[in-house]
Amino acid sequence: MRSHLLHAALCLVALGSLAAPPAAAGELGRLTDRVAAVVNDDVITVSEVYELGAEFIEEAVTNGGEAQRHPAEHAVLQRLIERRLVEQQIQTLKLDVTEQELDRAIDDVARRNGMDRDQVRAAVEQQGMDWDTFRAEQREQLREIKFQRSVLQPRITITEDELRDAFLRAGGTLGGESATVQGLLLSIPRGADAAAVQAVKARAKEAELRLITGESFAAVAEAYDEGTTRASAGEMGAFERGQLVPELDGPVFAAEIGKPFVVELPTAILVMRVTDKERVDTGLEGARAKLTDTIFAGRMEQEQERWAEQARRAAIVRVLLPGGDGRAPRATP
Repeated sequence: MRSHLLHAALCLVALGSLAAPPAAAGELGRLTDRVAAVVNDDVITVSEVYELGAEFIEEAVTNGGEAQRHPAEHAVLQRLIERRLVEQQIQTLKLDVTEQELDRAIDDVARRNGMDRDQVRAAVEQQGMDWDTFRAEQREQLREIKFQRSVLQPRITITEDELRDAFLRAGGTLGGESATVQGLLLSIPRGADAAAVQAVKARAKEAELRLITGESFAAVAEAYDEGTTRASAGEMGAFERGQLVPELDGPVFAAEIGKPFVVELPTAILVMRVTDKERVDTGLEGARAKLTDTIFAGRMEQEQERWAEQARRAAIVRVLLPGGDGRAPRATP
């Protein structure tokens, strides 16, 4: 449950949605110094609204016209107000995120994407976000995870009856598949031109061919691997469906056992092989962890909304952004 929350919060690099579009960036420049809201004694500026939700706002305008700008801005502002209330609670409880915790979380992003931290940074900057902004956003998300664990999670109790009912509603078929994976990584240098990228692809193809002709993965990894799995002779371990990032999860579970394949990412190319697949137990005990996560996620969202409503009623919130009252539906821009 805890690893699921952390993974969901931090696997942003591979999603390709980090940069604000040019139109939003221009809007941000014109609105930088205006106050959007005051939460107790903390100010939220219009620039913060666009830093968080520029893409969301511009998509609303593109789909519905300029009349949709203010509603979209207020949807984002509602999220920021909630964030600020959470941040104030965290400060009160002395639960802030340390630099060491932030670094460990970013290293986890790197590991799950088959990269190192420098490659994560290159991928972030390639998508138009500067590194300090990325770190600030990850810090904010880690704060929210700490808040969920310390404030919301103790409110949630999942009973055996709830688990049994959920299992029966799922028809008793809830379960999945596990794959044992080998992999080696070849880095694409930052700023590489087409020729350099093609050279990396050629090396990946060489490695794949050596595996096809029967050479051991350990030997090929020793010759080619530039990632962290080299120390383990290319052994990545066993993963259930959904544990890997989508760019790897799909190819891994579509692959034939024993047949090497290549996956291209923005800053690296991976040569991978699945050595084993097995079904996960579909009985109640086998499904218990997955059912618990599903029920917990729904209850967590309910508790988050309930807490935010209570906290907002207890706070002094003044909304100054034109075009609404700040009570727009909650959104996840």
